[in-house]
Amino acid sequence: MTAGVTRPPFDVRLLNEATTTLLGYFVHTWFRHYLSLIAANLHRWTELGAMDAHGCPTELGKQVAFDFDAIDIEKLAYITGIGFYLVSCHKCANYQLTNRSDGKQVLYLRGFDYEGSMLATDTVAVGFSTVDTARFNWKLAELMAPHCQLFKALSPKDIYWEIAGAQKHFYGDFADMIPLARAPFRSFYLNAQHWKEDISGLLDRMDYFVVYVSSLTASALWEIEQLATDDRRGRVTVVFDEAAIANKDRQLVMQHGVLDRHGSRVVWSKEDPPRIDVRSMRDALAHQFLVTSPEEFERDIHRHRQRIAESSARLAPGARETQLEFRFHPAVNAEKLAELRDLSASVQARIAACIGEAGIDCLPFFLNDLQLQIFMALLMGEYHDTGCALAAYAAVMHGAFVHFTRLGANAGGVSRTTSVACRHSRIIGNWPTTSRSG
Repeated sequence: MTAGVTRPPFDVRLLNEATTTLLGYFVHTWFRHYLSLIAANLHRWTELGAMDAHGCPTELGKQVAFDFDAIDIEKLAYITGIGFYLVSCHKCANYQLTNRSDGKQVLYLRGFDYEGSMLATDTVAVGFSTVDTARFNWKLAELMAPHCQLFKALSPKDIYWEIAGAQKHFYGDFADMIPLARAPFRSFYLNAQHWKEDISGLLDRMDYFVVYVSSLTASALWEIEQLATDDRRGRVTVVFDEAAIANKDRQLVMQHGVLDRHGSRVVWSKEDPPRIDVRSMRDALAHQFLVTSPEEFERDIHRHRQRIAESSARLAPGARETQLEFRFHPAVNAEKLAELRDLSASVQARIAACIGEAGIDCLPFFLNDLQLQIFMALLMGEYHDTGCALAAYAAVMHGAFVHFTRLGANAGGVSRTTSVACRHSRIIGNWPTTSRSG
């Protein structure tokens, strides 16, 4: 082991749990996939005798030049693509919020679609969710986007649906994703630990509010409560969708059945919202706001557009400009967040030592550290660190490409004197791995 460079084991469970607090099941899934690759590498190297109990390369491990099974471009593309889309959305929303505009700003508030998932096999999960909110998102964009500036908080299903096209090509050129982040909504990210604070900061800056009630959750009720003031209630349209509420009730019943029969295999579920009489809630809202159904909203859209055109925020253009902090990191307590930051710092220190005077004694181990740093930087919303780790990753991959291109057809079958015999793994050895260039 290179002097001064240590690789203490990291807690996979801590990192996996942290990803569940980012933004729902889809984001968690791809962070987990990438984390699983990193953890699987360590497990495989231990089984093959390339890594010792302290996480250091053995004499066999130090002979390993490259491990093709230690990389997965698809998983890397997904995790970086999701991270890029999230930050691009938030930046586009901030661009609109920080620059003066005399156009009408409309804040769209809604209950998120419910999600659930269970393991079908030991490695394959089957997901299920409602789609009512996603369906109304598209309808609202069609009816309103050409006439005003629509703002919304990103939901878990937004990420899934909005980048569906980009996923087909593993995200490809990220520059092509920026238009997706700009229209038809300006979407910002809210951390679950700070969302009330951030929503409250926008309320006096919005000319109008469209509230789609598709569930009666505590968070949806809190948002409605913030609009029940003399200054705001006349600038609100509540779209009350009783069918969507019933659909979500059925989803919860189904989830309860799955939990009862397959509790140990459930990997994602929705907590039960408070029990509220739907008809009574609609009547109570109608006493304070303009309440309509989805069908009536579309039919009377000219009326709602006119209300928006005649409404003004408490803070006028020139005084309402603001910026929402991008708080992308796990929504965990301060102690766990500090633990995550310490882990990220330790990985960065190992990488810095290897590309400095210490040098790289085992390239696959160094590459795995780079992959862990990419994961940690994206997890914590540190995109400068992400870029640095990706640059180092690209340098390693370029070096590997040049080397194995020279070997040509013999790349996978080097002679006995130059290969490391590692069963069930595509590992090639005795390529000089000490480098100070990063």
